[in-house]
Amino acid sequence: MVNVILKAFNKYRGGLTMDEAFRDRDIGTCISINDSGTLPTFPAKKHVWIPARQLRDCKYPDVDWTKIPVPDEELIDRMRNCENQFMLMIERYARVADIPYLERKRQYLEHLRYWNHLLDKEKIDLFLLFHAPHQCYDYVIYELCKLKGIKTLSLEHCYSVDGIFVQEDYEKSTVELIPAMQKVREEYKDPNKEIPLWPSFDAYFKAASTRGDRPKIVVTRPKHLQQGSFFAKWWGRSIDLLKRSPGRFFWAVISPEKWTRKLNQHRTALYYDANVDENLDLEKPFVYVPLHCQPEESTAPRGGAFIHQELMIQMLAALLPPGVMLYVKEHPGQGELFRSIKFYKFLLQYPNVRFVPRPLDTFQLIRNSKAVATVTGTAGFEALFMGKPVFMFGHRFYQYAPGVHQIRTTDDCKKAVEAIFTRHEAPQSREIRMFLKAIQDICVHYYEKPFIQAEIDGQDDQVRELGRYIRKITEPLFL
Repeated sequence: MVNVILKAFNKYRGGLTMDEAFRDRDIGTCISINDSGTLPTFPAKKHVWIPARQLRDCKYPDVDWTKIPVPDEELIDRMRNCENQFMLMIERYARVADIPYLERKRQYLEHLRYWNHLLDKEKIDLFLLFHAPHQCYDYVIYELCKLKGIKTLSLEHCYSVDGIFVQEDYEKSTVELIPAMQKVREEYKDPNKEIPLWPSFDAYFKAASTRGDRPKIVVTRPKHLQQGSFFAKWWGRSIDLLKRSPGRFFWAVISPEKWTRKLNQHRTALYYDANVDENLDLEKPFVYVPLHCQPEESTAPRGGAFIHQELMIQMLAALLPPGVMLYVKEHPGQGELFRSIKFYKFLLQYPNVRFVPRPLDTFQLIRNSKAVATVTGTAGFEALFMGKPVFMFGHRFYQYAPGVHQIRTTDDCKKAVEAIFTRHEAPQSREIRMFLKAIQDICVHYYEKPFIQAEIDGQDDQVRELGRYIRKITEPLFL
C-alpha cells in the first residue's frame, strides 16, 4: 500500500492525469493539495483535500498544535538550507506589505512542524507536484521528503516546444537528457543523416533558427505600467479596486505604508527608465542579460544563490574581456515590486553595464549578442537556436544542451568566458537539432496552453499519456 501527496493536480485534466497514473493501484492515504477542491476518482483507503490557499497563507485552522511534536535542534539544523531559501521565497506573498523577519521565521517553523509530523503519521511514500516546489509550504514538504528518503517527483515544463518531463530533483533537472543526447549523437553521427522531429518540434526549430520568429507566448508590459505619471498609472486600477473591494480600497487610501511603498516602486521604475542607454551600439561585442520576472519559480528555487540576479551580473562584469559590454534589460512582465533603486545603482557602478530601453526587441538583442546570460530563462533556450552560447546560473532542463555553460563558481565563469571569447565556441545548428530530438525521445508531448482547435482536441490524449508516463516511473513503489 502506497501513501501519496498530490500537489496542484486539480480540476478535470489534473484528475484525468492522476486517474491514469494510479487506477487499479493499492493506495492508502491520498492527500490532494489544490485550490479547486478536486479529489481524484481512483480508489484509496482515505482521500483528504487540503486547500492550497490556506497553506500559502500559513493557516492550519483544524490543527491541534498541542498534539504535534516540536521540531528539535537536529532537524532545524539539517533543514537550514531549506530555511534560507524559504525566507527569500516568501517574498512572493509580500505584495501588499512587507513580511517582517520574525513572521517569516514563525511561518517557516509552523510549516516545518506540521509537515514533519504529517509525513511520519501518514507514512507518505510519494510526493508528486505539477511543477517545481516554489510556494513556500511545498518547498518545505519537498526538502523534508528528500531528508526522509521519500520519493519526490515534479513536472518540468518546456513551454517553447510543448513538452513535459518528470524529474526527481529540480537542481539536477531532467538528467535523462544526458544519456538521451549521447544516444542521439551516436545514432546521427553521420552528418548527412536526417534528424526527424515531430511536426511541432520541427516547426519550432525552423522558426527559431532560420527566421527567428516569435514564440506563441510573448510577455508584454502591462499597459498601466507604461504610464509616466503616478496618478495616471494607478487611477484606473484604484477605481477597479473600489468597485471590487471598497474596504481594501479605503484601507489603502488611509495607509501611509501603502503610499510609501507605491511611491518608492514608482520612483524605482522611473530610475531604470532614466538610466537606459538610448544609443546602444549593437555592433560592439556584448553579452545580453534579460532579467527574470520576480518572484517566480524560475529564480526561487531554480536560481539557488543567483536568485539575487545582481550576483550574476557582477560576476560577469568582473570577468568579461575588456571591451565586452553587458546589456541588461528589465523583464516586460516585471511590475514595480521586488526591485529597488539600490539594485539598479549597484549594477551601474560597473563601467561595462548598460541598461536596455524597454521597447528594444529581445530577439534583436539575442541575434547581435556574443552570448546570453540568464538564471533559467527562455531567452537562453531561444539563443541556442541562433547559434549563441549561454551562461546559465540556475537549474533548468536545457542546462544539458550544447553551448550552455552552467555556472556555479567563479572558476566556472572564467572557463565559460575563455570558451566563448578566446576559443569562440558556439552551439551548432545540427547539435541543437539533436538536442531537440533528445527532448522528444524522453518527454511527453503536452499542450500546456493550447492555441488552436487541433491542440485543444488532442489535449485529453496527452493528459492520459502523461498519466501513463507517471505510472511507469512510479511502478517500483508498488512492487
